[in-house]
Amino acid sequence: MLALLSWFDDRLAQVEKILLITLTFGLVTLLIAQVFLRYVLNSPLFWAEEVAVQVFVAISFFGVSYLIYQRKLVVIDFITLILPSSFRLAIECAFQIISLLTLMVMLVLTFQWVTEPMVQNELSPTTQLPRWYNYSILLIALGFMSFHQLRHCFKSLSGLFHGGKS
Repeated sequence: MLALLSWFDDRLAQVEKILLITLTFGLVTLLIAQVFLRYVLNSPLFWAEEVAVQVFVAISFFGVSYLIYQRKLVVIDFITLILPSSFRLAIECAFQIISLLTLMVMLVLTFQWVTEPMVQNELSPTTQLPRWYNYSILLIALGFMSFHQLRHCFKSLSGLFHGGKS
């Protein structure tokens, strides 16, 4: 089961990587076009700044999700490094479970928030698109983060139960 979960997690990370590259390229292109249109042609895109902010937010959230996949988030581990290996694995498992539960709670709360009627009816000021489209990015990214964290949690538990070999 861990192999199947790892396979899906790897495919999801590939999708995230492509999405991050595409969003970054789109953001750079949009900003270059905005600068050119504003300062060379004196005809700025009125919606470019709002869209650029939303794309940047999407890059940030999907970037954090990809960092969770790669296990490259900043950690403070000086206390756990001085502990014996078995305690270190147990603490790592506990932190993985706490992180997963935190992400799941955030996912549920975000879903409740995005589906509220007041949020559903809110429109963006310049593009006049429903704001819940933008807010859904957080929901999707939290889902990706939770899936990555679930894999890490199973991997840590497997390592704990198999004596440090995962």
